[in-house]
Parts: sequence; structure tokens; C-alpha cells
Amino acid sequence: MKIAIVDTTEYHHNETKKIIDFFKNYYCSFNIEVDLIQLSDINFVQCTKCRCCTQIKGSCPVKCVIKDELNDVLDRVEKADSYLILSDRRYLFKENKILNKFSQRLIAYYYWPYGQLQSTIRKQTSEKNAILINYNTTKYFMNHSFYTTKTYMEHTACSIGAKVLDSFFITPKENFIIENIERLKYMADKLLPPLTKKAS
Repeated sequence: MKIAIVDTTEYHHNETKKIIDFFKNYYCSFNIEVDLIQLSDINFVQCTKCRCCTQIKGSCPVKCVIKDELNDVLDRVEKADSYLILSDRRYLFKENKILNKFSQRLIAYYYWPYGQLQSTIRKQTSEKNAILINYNTTKYFMNHSFYTTKTYMEHTACSIGAKVLDSFFITPKENFIIENIERLKYMADKLLPPLTKKAS
């Protein structure tokens, strides 16, 4: 089994690294392969909305005509069995640009021939699972930054054919991993195979 950690965070900081390290170590303790996809280190362009990638039928994403590094990333995404999608939000009125750009490029997962009014998602069934974690430093839990970030993350999971099993918003606190250790393990276990869950 392979679990992909799709890291869409904009900023490199110790807090998100701690989250990644926790999940990597936890899954490795069950001998599960983890593929860390850090989008901030990958060179890819904004979607031009040319829709060339949406013209061919099929269940797999079609490669963008712009030959950048994201084409190979989508191959890695496809090879994973489950996903942890990680994001961050630092400003109240500014979106996470990496998550936004990545979400737009996932149009490759839609069939939308010219002349057709609406697109059709290629993955008609959610055969894989995903959990969502957002490290959010904006104030007040019920502000729109939490809602919009979750919407983008859910769109990402839906596009790649994954069912969202759980989501969790982490706000800055000292020793936040220790304080949330049971919640994080509970989420991590949701991506484990059934036999592995019994063993844990």
C-alpha cells in the first residue's frame, strides 16, 4: 500500500513539518510506503483554461500540453492508494496560491469537450480515501478562510477520485502535536487497511 501526502502548503515552517513527520513515522511503523509530494518544490504553471486536457475520454487524467513537472506529479498521485492532503492558511483575505493553482490544474481529471456545457468528472466513483488537514493561523475559527480552504481541499480529493473521510483544522499552539495526538492517530488510522487497523 502507498499513501501520498500531498503537501500544498505555501510556507515552510516547523509546524507543518511536524505534522508531516508525525504521519510519515506513523505509517512507516506499519511498513506502509509514504510518498511525500511537496508542491512548493515543484515547478508548474497556472492553468491557461485551454481545455486541451479535457478533450479525451477516459478515467485517467490527461497530461497538460505544457510540459512542466506537474505531469509527473499526477502519475505519482495516481499510483497512491490513499491521500493526506495538507494545506496552510496564513492570511484572512489571501488564498493559498499553491493550493489554488494545483486545484485549477486538476481540470485534467475532467472530461469537457468543446461544445459541451458542463464538465464530467473522470473518476465517477470514489475508490480511494483521503483525510484533510489545514494549519490555519488566521484568527477566529468561523471565518471564511477555514471554509474556502476546506472547499479547495475537498475539490482536490474529489477530482482525484478520493472520498474525504475526515478533516481537521489546526491552529497555532505550543506542543500542538502532543495536545492533538489522539485526534491525529484517529485520522491516520482511517487510511490504514482493515487488517492493519485490527493489529493497531
